[in-house]
Amino acid sequence: MTTLYSLSEDQLALRQAARRFAQNEMFPLSMEIERERREVPIDFLKKMGSLGFLGLDVPTEYGGQGFDTLTCAVIMEELSGGWFSGSSFAMALGMGPVLAGGTEKQKQEYLPRICKGEIIPAFALTEPTGGSDAAAIKTFARKDGGDYVLKGNKIFITNAHRADILVVFAKTNNEAVRGQGISAFLVPKGTKGFSIGQKFRALAHHANPICEVVFDDCRIPAANLIGQEGKGFSYVHATFAKFRAVYGSRCVGVAQAAMDYALRYANEREQFGQTIASYQGNRFKIADVMTKIEAARHLSYRASAIVDQGVDSDNARVAASMAKHFGSNVCMEATSEAIQIMGGHGYIADHPLERLYREAKLFQIGDGTSEVLRLLISRYTNKCATSGEPARLP
Repeated sequence: MTTLYSLSEDQLALRQAARRFAQNEMFPLSMEIERERREVPIDFLKKMGSLGFLGLDVPTEYGGQGFDTLTCAVIMEELSGGWFSGSSFAMALGMGPVLAGGTEKQKQEYLPRICKGEIIPAFALTEPTGGSDAAAIKTFARKDGGDYVLKGNKIFITNAHRADILVVFAKTNNEAVRGQGISAFLVPKGTKGFSIGQKFRALAHHANPICEVVFDDCRIPAANLIGQEGKGFSYVHATFAKFRAVYGSRCVGVAQAAMDYALRYANEREQFGQTIASYQGNRFKIADVMTKIEAARHLSYRASAIVDQGVDSDNARVAASMAKHFGSNVCMEATSEAIQIMGGHGYIADHPLERLYREAKLFQIGDGTSEVLRLLISRYTNKCATSGEPARLP
């Protein structure tokens, strides 16, 4: 199996189109929306949909673009550099289980409208007792005739308060082996017994708020079960590698945007009779950070290529974990150094850097903490060591 990659002319053209949209449409809107603490507007999502920037990974028969993981990574890097919160809708992140195990009716009912920006999905997995340890969730769904009745609560659920449809994970068998007996369900907005609890005040990403979700004997038809009962986690695992590989690319997009902004400033700002970009201290700092950004970019692209060759393989999961782990750390460093280059101006909210710096912290926490990713990577390296194979990806 070869995991070398190169970008085609079509992928390069898509990159340029995404960059133009990110710079001309997303970045200006992000400054306005984030300053006013508003949410990503539905009209903007519809515009993204009309231009082909929604449903990047959704098959064309359901209204999406049908792109492979590498193409998604290339596009998402540019969109995230323009506005990370806005880019969060570009792939079917919350609807991954539906793509992996949903019925044809479920796919046809929701995916085309999501790809047009007409409705918003949410992904409800995390609970007070089950964050990184997702198998510890306590929300339970009992079968009652032709229905399921859900009871429990979720926390830190992005856009839950405005979502039209939620993918919800709940235990359906308390006697099952740990990690099994968990099912996935579709819960539409307005379902009796479903309500929004606390709306959390977060450090950043105010355009995509996070909320508590409460299920108090929430009754849904059995037809809302996604795939087979007790197989919910398998539909999540089928998409983790893809989304983590692309997440690494999204981190690169934010890091690149921060450094590009600081570089423009450094080449205009004069101190002691010369631009601050001419000082060796800044030039070496910039060289080091840009080298790491380029390394993170290629790690993410290569991970995406590996995922495209075998989405559920150990190699894909490890490569994607490396891409997100390294990319998130590089992004934290890049946004911090960009602020340092700009000095006091970087600390002012009128410049985007203070927001990018706050946003970057989430990348080490969301969709797999850095600590969990290290565990996954170390398991692979130990497996290689015990088998006598080099601890490296093919």
